[in-house]
Amino acid sequence: MIRALTLATALLIAALAPLRVSARADHAASGYHPSVSGKLIGYRLAGIEPDGDPLDQIALQTTLSPSATVPSMRLFVNAYLENFKPDTTPILPDLLNRNKQAQNLGGFLQGKALITDNAGNVLYIGAFLAEAFLNNSNHAVMQLDGGSAAASSHARLQGTFSLNKQGALHGAFQGRLTLPVAALRQIERYRKATIQSAQVKSILDAVKVKPAAMVGRKTARSQTVPLHTGYANTTPARTVTTHSTRRVSQWTIFAGAGAVVCFVTAALLFIRERRAASTRRPPPAEAAG
Repeated sequence: MIRALTLATALLIAALAPLRVSARADHAASGYHPSVSGKLIGYRLAGIEPDGDPLDQIALQTTLSPSATVPSMRLFVNAYLENFKPDTTPILPDLLNRNKQAQNLGGFLQGKALITDNAGNVLYIGAFLAEAFLNNSNHAVMQLDGGSAAASSHARLQGTFSLNKQGALHGAFQGRLTLPVAALRQIERYRKATIQSAQVKSILDAVKVKPAAMVGRKTARSQTVPLHTGYANTTPARTVTTHSTRRVSQWTIFAGAGAVVCFVTAALLFIRERRAASTRRPPPAEAAG
């Protein structure tokens, strides 16, 4: 009898164990408020927009602190930053408050975000948007979908961060993150692991980031594509048509050349006719003696 009760108790404990983990994972879907810290690991000129705004490609490597029942994870960002000039700054709503206009806006970031465990295994991938203000405050929004151990899960985060002159990043996010049991176990398994610098490129290469349509206010008629410099395997440089640098068609060249030929021909005929007329003119009569 005692053996039967012991066996029943063991089976009950084994049955409740995954329920406790599952409840922990379900609770992680709300109340997620991680702080973020890290650094800028890449910043290069990627091109110039048709309106003259510089376009930079940036990469961030950060850590999301433990929050609620979610352990610490890593956040990577690969994005393009369009730097606005005073005469090209657009009027946009604040990403964190759509009823408020973004004041003192200095740039706009568009790209991809990745969340990994401490070993660099990618769990979530999604879109990254951020507004960069002149006071070094950045408002960011991320919408991510889970893959691998986090398949069929989702995450939405928003918040603020700042960068100092040395490239160090600090901030705080909030939002929702559903963490499946398999992802939670994987994070715990690699909790003491460390991402090596050689791994960072392969992590960022998991997403393909391309310059989006120009956000800055146009000061002249132009296409909404950047003038590439070839950085980071971007598409080859293409000719940008603007109001001030318009390409001349072949028909215009032919017409211009024809007009020049006609003008030169007419001038030669005119000179030739004048010379012929002067040779046909009779000599002046001699005066009477």
